[in-house]
Amino acid sequence: MLCYAKQIHQVFIKNAYVFPFCLAFGILSTQFNFDDWIFLVVVGFVGAFGVTFWHLFDYEKFNEISYEDFLESKHTLELEYSKENWDQFYEMIKNPLLDLEIIESTENTLKVQFERKFSDSILTINKTPDAIIISIEKKFFSFLSDRAENYRTIQKFAKSSKKLNSIATSGT
Repeated sequence: MLCYAKQIHQVFIKNAYVFPFCLAFGILSTQFNFDDWIFLVVVGFVGAFGVTFWHLFDYEKFNEISYEDFLESKHTLELEYSKENWDQFYEMIKNPLLDLEIIESTENTLKVQFERKFSDSILTINKTPDAIIISIEKKFFSFLSDRAENYRTIQKFAKSSKKLNSIATSGT
C-alpha cells in the first residue's frame, strides 16, 4: 500500500514539473489573451496529467521497477567487476546497434550519447576495482520522465551482464 502512495506522490511531483510547460502552451495558443485565465489553468492541469499518465503506462510495463526509478529518466546500475563484463560492455559501445556518439573513452570510463526522439541520453560506464557503475540520464530536462526509454536501456545492460550485483536504481 505504501508503494502506491509513493507512486501517487511521484505522479503529482511530475505534474508540477509539466504544468508550467502546458500552461505556457495554452497562453501561447490564445495569443496572450488572459480574459479566460481559469480556462488556461484548467488546460495546463489537464495537459500535465495527460502527459504524466501517458508516461505512467510505459513505466507500468515493468513489474519489478522500484519507486526510485518510477517516472524518472536518471538510472544507475552497479555490477560486480569482471574483465568479461567490462570487455562485453566496451564491445557493445564500440560496435553499437543504435546510433550513438562516443563522448569520452578512457581506460576506466566510457561516456556515450544516444540519439533519442526528443532529448538525447548520456550513458556513462565507470570501472572501479570491484564494480562497474553504469548510469544513464537525459541530456536536457533530466527532471522529466522519458517514457521508460532510459530504464529499458539500462535493463538491457543488466540482462546482458554475466554477474549481477544489484538492480538499477535512480538518484545517483
